[in-house]
Formats: sequence, C-alpha cells, structure tokens
Amino acid sequence: MEFAIFFFFAAIAVIFALVVVLHRNPVVGALSLVASFFALAVMYVLLEAPFLAALQIIVYAGAIMVLFLFVIMLLNLQHVAEPATRPVQQFLGYLTAAAFGIGLIYFVLKYAVFAALPKGPFLANARVLGIDIFQAYVFPFEMVSILLLAAIVGALVMSGRSMKGGRAAIGNEVPR
Repeated sequence: MEFAIFFFFAAIAVIFALVVVLHRNPVVGALSLVASFFALAVMYVLLEAPFLAALQIIVYAGAIMVLFLFVIMLLNLQHVAEPATRPVQQFLGYLTAAAFGIGLIYFVLKYAVFAALPKGPFLANARVLGIDIFQAYVFPFEMVSILLLAAIVGALVMSGRSMKGGRAAIGNEVPR
C-alpha cells in the first residue's frame, strides 16, 4: 500500500512539475510548483523523514514560493504574443523531447527499478542535517542564497524599471 501511495504522489509531483514548465501563466506555474512541493513532502513522510517533509513545506512551499510570487507580481508580467515557430524548430523540439524521454525511461529501467535498495535505516534527523549543512556543505548552502538574490536582482534589472524623480515607471508610463 505504501508503494501505491508513493507512486501516486510521485506522479502528482511530475505532473505539476510539467505544468510549471509548460504553462504560459507564471502565477499558475508558481502555484503548480507549490503543489509539487507538497507531493514531495508526502514522499518524504513515506520515506520516514518527517523533518525533511516539514522543511520542504516550511522553507520551499512557504518562504521561497512567497518570494517567487512577490517577484512575479512585482514585475507585473504582461502576456505578450510570441512569434510563430517554424516547422523545423517544432520538429527539433519534439525530437529532443522524445530523445530525453527515451533516455529517462532507459535510466529508470536500468538503474532505479532493478537496483537493490540500500540496507539499513534512513537517518534524517535535525542534528545530522544541521551538522551536514553547516560543516560539510556551508559553502554550497550560502552560494544558493546568493544565487537566489542575484536572480531576483537580475529579474528586476531585466524588467526595465527606472527610477526618476523618486518614483518607478510602471507598465506603459514614461518617466518624466
């Protein structure tokens, strides 16, 4: 029964991750990412790692997604008509997606499904995670926070907002 629940939530996580990538509306994509995070949290609980599940919900589904939604709404993204793609580009896109799918199926069948499960308990308590994060992985942990900050600053710079006279030019307004 645990396997059925695990694979059900794994399918939900994959489906919502595809919605994140394929949907044109950024708010729908961000909310789909929240649903995918919750599905991952359920899988952590099934793997007997409740601390990781709580971190997944509090940190990612809570704080990070609020930050993403804030940036999306701050940028006030308008729906812009995209130029039509040529048939050659569409064919290459479909070919790439098919090759990726075949490679993924091959990898899952060869390594994940037929591999032996590791022996012993899965340890994921707060002390072990804290020691790993703040001793062995402190540099990558801090680099991720700097990368998120740089992404937000880059998104604001790319939005083309200018500050003149103490107020931001938003949308179609022209600064004076």
